[in-house]
Amino acid sequence: MLNTLLKSYRKLSLPVKATVWFGISQFLHKGISMLTAPFFLRLLSAEQYGLVSMFASWENILLLLIAGASHKGILNLCIRHDNRDKMMAGVMGYNITFSLLWILIFIVFNKRLKEVTGFGNVLLICLLLYCVFQNLINGWSIRMQYDYKYKESVAVTVIYTAISSFTGLFSVIFISASAEAKIIPQAVISVIIGIILLVLVFQKGGSYYDGESWKFLFCLCIPLMPHYLSEIVLQSWDYIMINHMCGASDVAIYSVACSVSNLVSMLTTAVNAAFAPYQFQQIKSQEYEILARNTNRIMLFIAFCLCGMILFRREIVLLFGGEKYTDSIGLIIPICLGIFFNYIFQLFARVQEYFGQKNTIVLASVMCAALNIILNCIFIPQYGYNAAAYTTFICYLVFCFLHYLFYRMACNKHVKREIYDSKGLAAISVILLAAAVVIHFVADIYFVKYSLLGIVTVVGIWKKEWILDICSGMKKNGL
Repeated sequence: MLNTLLKSYRKLSLPVKATVWFGISQFLHKGISMLTAPFFLRLLSAEQYGLVSMFASWENILLLLIAGASHKGILNLCIRHDNRDKMMAGVMGYNITFSLLWILIFIVFNKRLKEVTGFGNVLLICLLLYCVFQNLINGWSIRMQYDYKYKESVAVTVIYTAISSFTGLFSVIFISASAEAKIIPQAVISVIIGIILLVLVFQKGGSYYDGESWKFLFCLCIPLMPHYLSEIVLQSWDYIMINHMCGASDVAIYSVACSVSNLVSMLTTAVNAAFAPYQFQQIKSQEYEILARNTNRIMLFIAFCLCGMILFRREIVLLFGGEKYTDSIGLIIPICLGIFFNYIFQLFARVQEYFGQKNTIVLASVMCAALNIILNCIFIPQYGYNAAAYTTFICYLVFCFLHYLFYRMACNKHVKREIYDSKGLAAISVILLAAAVVIHFVADIYFVKYSLLGIVTVVGIWKKEWILDICSGMKKNGL
């Protein structure tokens, strides 16, 4: 059995092997974090865990701002650059230059930043250091993904995640049950790994300054900054608004629902790691039919996983956070639906990005971010943290529709046809929405719930040849 698997593995193409290993690394990265999360939920008070969640929200915002969103342009840069060692050194230099500006901002506006974030000096310093060096790690990882150098990327991801998670857990247990004890090890490990990668990149690439790379990143990423910030607003601003309107304890409850839903988000992140470069390459080679077919397969698989998450949301929350976080169970359906439409809108946005249509990307994103803030300001004071999950889902739905319209414009202008199967994606979306409604009403009827599980298992066994044929077809196409 083992020899057969090894022989099959050796026959896989490099892109398929990379897809497998990037998927494994993302699962390990998220999985180790998820494995330790139940311990943190029980060891830390709701207020302290709320601070940890707030740190993650500000981290998402600062990771984007601190290097001018340069990591968003690396895949596009890799396609256009033959000497990628030189290009990567230039990207690192670009990131460091932006980071120095932000260090100055932190020094000058330290008091104001403490008021806005609610953090003390220790957490602010950790936030700055983590984001500076994590940006370097992220940029290097994206380049590794493009070149299918999965061994190096997987090693760095696993080492970083394992050490930072378990040292954080050790600190909380034996030093202090506080947010600082959880976060400091994370920042220290990112600094160490970031410095090591920085040295290695400059040894290979040489020059700190690469005018071509700097100009490309600046011209691509800075105009798109409102779009990227709008994405962050939809992903993270809820936490900040809940903290200001309701308090850190409510942030913790909302965070548990998001963390549980992130079990599926782990999957979409892993798929994206391989699918994003694949998508750019297929558009470049004009293999639109293959791309559309594989996109439908991926979205159907993600929808199926989300249905499973919604069906067993109560059990997962109890396992994950315990009885004190059961209030978060009702938030999982809108959050899971938001994850689905978040993934679809990225498909449409990448087409616009590939063809350089920055204005349409920014317009749709800013409109939806503004809508999210307005809806939260109206409904969070009335309905508390529950409202944030539903407003975010609605905004992702609108976000997806607007990006679809602009994607159609890009297709009509540049390729005179659609790149994806829009009818197929719409059908999958409608099926998921209908399934979510049905599951909502039957999820607490245990006989029905486990009967559904049994039916799916039987159908999966019955149709295993069909499923294997689909997987085989994706392998043949390099995915």
